[in-house]
Amino acid sequence: MSFYLAIISPSDSPLLELPLSSSKPAPTSSAASNSAGSTFPSWSTFTSASGSDLGAPDGKVIGGNLGLVSAGGVAAAGGTGERQLMQMIAHMSLDGVEEMMEGTGSLYLRGVEKYNEWTVSAFIATSVKFVLLHDHKNDDGVRQFFLEVWELYVKASLNPFHTANTPIRNPVFEAKLRTAAKKFL
Repeated sequence: MSFYLAIISPSDSPLLELPLSSSKPAPTSSAASNSAGSTFPSWSTFTSASGSDLGAPDGKVIGGNLGLVSAGGVAAAGGTGERQLMQMIAHMSLDGVEEMMEGTGSLYLRGVEKYNEWTVSAFIATSVKFVLLHDHKNDDGVRQFFLEVWELYVKASLNPFHTANTPIRNPVFEAKLRTAAKKFL
């Protein structure tokens, strides 16, 4: 199971973007069986066993890292391309997060939007937005993860050497986020 966390500043610039993985096994659900019979292919059909881009049928990769296939109109995403797609989904969902934020007084917004197999959940703390893309339903775990991320963010922002609304480049902070992901997601 994979996740993608984006911490977004009040000016909608990314403070941290981090792909995460969970140590928990993927839940077996009807969604997995529906995706196998669906006409829309999953990411596993786009990515080769080696993790490289598949490219066009004639062997040429079109569209940079995304490896867009011109003949079939299908996008193939390897490691970097998939990360770029996840960035795009996280930032596209900000409008939906802000709309939902106005309608509710809750800090935790679950299932804001859904893109293919990715569900977007958000946590709004002050004016900073925490956006998480996840591919399975675990509302309580996601909520607990957001509370842990919020606590870690507050501690990082209280550091006198950190400037507000600047990207967070701290390996200890990232390691603690990865530990929280393995614990709750």
